[in-house]
Amino acid sequence: MFKYVAIGSIALMTLTGCGEGNESMNSTNNGNDVSEEVTSESTSGSSGSSGIVAGSMEPSLTLESTDNGKAIFTYRIQNQTEKVQTITFPTSQKYDYKLYNEKGESLKTYSANKSFIKETEIAEVKQAEKLDYTITLDSLSSGSYTLEIWLTVEGEDNYKKKIDFTIE
Repeated sequence: MFKYVAIGSIALMTLTGCGEGNESMNSTNNGNDVSEEVTSESTSGSSGSSGIVAGSMEPSLTLESTDNGKAIFTYRIQNQTEKVQTITFPTSQKYDYKLYNEKGESLKTYSANKSFIKETEIAEVKQAEKLDYTITLDSLSSGSYTLEIWLTVEGEDNYKKKIDFTIE
């Protein structure tokens, strides 16, 4: 009888020990997941849209100011993935844009009447890092406009964005 109790106790302790080991592993894994989430949230919460919050390269186009027929924009591409992203520019041109009037007529294309050096440039964009471009449009008369901008990159995604704005 003692032999069965001893074997049963050893088996029970072994099973209990295995269960505790798994719980320990799960709490360690959960602890890492929570830590990563908190880190991401605290990074994104500290400065608005910075930090890794999604899972893609996120383009944005912001109107910074308008004054005396002049409009200034910030075009931003932010790496919101968990990996370093590579962007390949086939020429020295980084972006292009078109400006449209309220009738949808194209008024200006950035690359028109310009030449660019045919030299491949590769940009590595680290996690949460941003590529910022300032675009200034001068000599605009009063009216409504649409600005459409994109990166001149190799590959399928050109990170196109549009914004409507008014000059008074």
